Amino acid sequence: MVIIAGDMEKRTPWYPCWGIKINLEEFSISNFVTKFLEIRPNNRWLLISKDAAASERHLWHVWFAMEQQYLLKSALSKNVDAEFIRIISGTNQLKTAFSRAGLNENDTEAWLIYLPIAEPNMELLPETPIVEFTEKAQKITYLMNSSIITERPRPSKNGLERLGIKYGEHDTSINEDLFISHIARSSFS
Repeated sequence: MVIIAGDMEKRTPWYPCWGIKINLEEFSISNFVTKFLEIRPNNRWLLISKDAAASERHLWHVWFAMEQQYLLKSALSKNVDAEFIRIISGTNQLKTAFSRAGLNENDTEAWLIYLPIAEPNMELLPETPIVEFTEKAQKITYLMNSSIITERPRPSKNGLERLGIKYGEHDTSINEDLFISHIARSSFS
């Protein structure tokens, strides 16, 4: 399926991410991340906090902003994984970004994310064959002695708080738009 980036609002395709349950009996979070960095196929694979992703649309928006930063040669990080984490966190400070969207010692679940390679003209979202990427994700989780959980990203109050997104205390409409608009802060804060 080929989708034009401007049509993202109409039909959002599956984003290559998998919820994983971290085996804390075998690993501390820092050891888990170290092991992941050793076994991942390349830096287009990353881990983020389970609360940091709000929806397929949110992840595609972060991905698109990241790819645009590299296309315009304005990315603040040399590594795509760090740039993605910086943008999803809504900050230009990597230390803050990793504390917001990276894994911390209290996390028991995470998102395993793959950053697809952009089409040359950036007008089309790349195709992401579910079977191909899921096989790679299963191999990574197996090597990490973790398991895939059957869940997709969704907005949450924990996510708003973790990413530092301001919202009304009595606001009952926590939706992906709050997370998507937070992406713009990565250019200013």
